[in-house]
Amino acid sequence: MALIIPVGAPSPRSVLGYDGADYYVLRVDATGHAQVDVLASDLPAGAATAAHQVTQNTALQLIDNLVNALQSVATDRLKVRGEDQLFTFKGVLASRNEGAISGAGGYIESGAVPAGEIWVLTNVVATDGTTATTAHTAYVMHDGATVYLYEARAAYAADVKSSWGGHAYLDVGDTVRVYFTGGLVADTVRVDILGHRMTVEV
Repeated sequence: MALIIPVGAPSPRSVLGYDGADYYVLRVDATGHAQVDVLASDLPAGAATAAHQVTQNTALQLIDNLVNALQSVATDRLKVRGEDQLFTFKGVLASRNEGAISGAGGYIESGAVPAGEIWVLTNVVATDGTTATTAHTAYVMHDGATVYLYEARAAYAADVKSSWGGHAYLDVGDTVRVYFTGGLVADTVRVDILGHRMTVEV
């Protein structure tokens, strides 16, 4: 900007700037708006700058992305790759079902796996407490199908148990059904199942 003397200003309406010793006409743009350069900032140390805000926005975006990994908002469950392959333990499976046989040579059935669980079956014990039998045959009832699990053939006196040990998985609605060869109508029969319960994450 050119140095001027106050009495020689181009117009008494000009905006002047004073540096403590001299006066100057302020620069204007093509539309007549005053243009002022800020040569120093009065922001305190640590104040937010544009660059700082960009950094914070990036961090906030990462947090926002993390929300998408949560199963739902306000819970502590985190969805991770391969979670459907993780081994879990929800509790002990120890179930007994006792009652009247379904009919001559009939069966008794265990309780069903509830929603949200997988049962890991490790032991099955079957008993006809009333009549001697010659075989105990167990099946897993899965999705409408009857799937063979084991057969124990022997001369079982009344109340003598057969047992199976192994490893099998049951999902929602599955049961274990044991048939008693030689069982009679109104016999009291029992099936015990042991193992552990797993949680199903959806």
